[in-house]
Amino acid sequence: MPEYRLQWTGSNYPAYQGGGGAAYPPQQFGAYQNSGPPPPPGMSAYNVNQYGAGGYGGYGAQQPGYSPGGGVPGFTVPAVQQCHTMSASMNIMGPMQQMAALATSQVQMMDAHLQKYQMQQQQMMIEMLKNEIRTGEPVRRRRNRRNYDDDEEEEEEEERPAKTPQPDISEEEMKEKVRQRMKQVFIDELHRREQVSGTFEVTEGTVRPFAVYDAEDPVCKWYNENRGEDLAGKKWNCEADCEYFRDAMKGLGTNDDAIIHIVSTRCNAQRQRMKTMFKTLYGRDLIEDIKGELSGDYEELVMALFVSPAEYDAWCVKEAIYGPGTDEQALIEIFMTRTNAQVQEMRQAYPNVLNKHYHGKTPKIEKDIEDDCSGDFKRLLISASQGGRYEIPKDRLEDAVEEIMNPETNEGTGMFQVNYKKLADMGKAEREAKQLVEAGEDRWGTDEETFIRIFATRNYYQMRETWNQYVKLTQRDILNSVDRETSGDFKSGLRAIVMNIRCRPMFFAEKLKKSMKGLGTDERTLIRIIVSRSEIDMVQIKQCFLELTKKTLWRWLKEDTSFNFKKLLQKIVGKD
Repeated sequence: MPEYRLQWTGSNYPAYQGGGGAAYPPQQFGAYQNSGPPPPPGMSAYNVNQYGAGGYGGYGAQQPGYSPGGGVPGFTVPAVQQCHTMSASMNIMGPMQQMAALATSQVQMMDAHLQKYQMQQQQMMIEMLKNEIRTGEPVRRRRNRRNYDDDEEEEEEEERPAKTPQPDISEEEMKEKVRQRMKQVFIDELHRREQVSGTFEVTEGTVRPFAVYDAEDPVCKWYNENRGEDLAGKKWNCEADCEYFRDAMKGLGTNDDAIIHIVSTRCNAQRQRMKTMFKTLYGRDLIEDIKGELSGDYEELVMALFVSPAEYDAWCVKEAIYGPGTDEQALIEIFMTRTNAQVQEMRQAYPNVLNKHYHGKTPKIEKDIEDDCSGDFKRLLISASQGGRYEIPKDRLEDAVEEIMNPETNEGTGMFQVNYKKLADMGKAEREAKQLVEAGEDRWGTDEETFIRIFATRNYYQMRETWNQYVKLTQRDILNSVDRETSGDFKSGLRAIVMNIRCRPMFFAEKLKKSMKGLGTDERTLIRIIVSRSEIDMVQIKQCFLELTKKTLWRWLKEDTSFNFKKLLQKIVGKD
């Protein structure tokens, strides 16, 4: 492993402080300071569902109140359902047609249940809001067990301002107040989702913050035997994990099962805290100890898990550029799939990973791209590396949020949904579809600038509608034209944008399949995808992978990798 990794003891992520450069901008609507529990300190845009709790869209069985999944209950839909909504109206050809069909089949099995579940969750929220308005007491949110500092949680609850009771409010006034509040909560939740995933889709990682020890946890057993303290039922103890981890590396040999258990069941933020605590306890660098004990792909995988996601992405970009030759596919995968907030964090982290390549002037990521790439591909990457893709205007989003009407009485239910047709500017979609036709199909040669300008800047919903209009004009899917009109890495970059915007989990499922298919395995791609998506959308990627290959990702890893490398990869993705 490169030496510079040993110096990575922190993170350049903007911590959540309710403003400034935080990846989660503040939402203000009465007692609700965010559209879900605030993210734990130090979390970033790379953790879409850092406090996901399972179930459909990250919402498992729970008491009424804010979901520990990080969003407003019932307001969100799994990524595969969004893929279905989008792909149903597309004339996708060739391999993409098969991929869209796979995503659709996933949805048909869960649509009815999901709709019922979503309505139940919104109804619970309505009852909570009614109670708040009547009593003047802010809704007491279910304590977020993902936060690690009880004192901070209690302080947050104490700071909530009390409200004046309104006992004489009429039923009609009550309905209107609840309706307005519910709409605002819903809109704020959508804004938050767009900030962290580029769309309004809910995704879920297979690695979640470790909350409470149970009696069977290896750390709990070890601590009971060696420290005489029972951790069962207690919240995560960073010191206990570090002691267990140190014991696994002491003396002759290494307890790989202990290492695999810790790194696969603790989230990245917890691993970052472990690095600091380990040095505090022992005066030793955890990363140096790991490097001295492990080797090969297994070592690289563990090291990648102990680096913050933004720094890991920055390192992957650096390796793709400064390594022998240029790994264009890695650059495409990273820049074409990260959100604006993630790209900005990666740009901040990039100078810290260069070390020996640093020449006294703060290097910019686009400068290295410019020096190592060429032509239209270079311009496409530089454009994507700005992290400046347009997001949906606030007024357009508010207009697209519509109240669900009771079909029998034609009265509002107080619950809301998104009219996805209203998210795009139809006139602009038609004009830009025509511009793409004129840049490719209707001319000799290709106007690559037009493709870059549109593909690299428009928001996801605008792009989807533009590609729909393109089909109407040409009777071709946009991917068919990209294949015919462009070539090389530039074509690969445009294709990645299309596939990512249409269905990001399927894009990564396809990449995982390619990394393991045939002779040999592309271990670096395998590590990069599984590590970088483990806390974001690995649940949806696994669903798409199963439909794509008819085998689970866990099974493919069993057949294509070996030893501790295999064990850790399997533990991260989990069995279906």
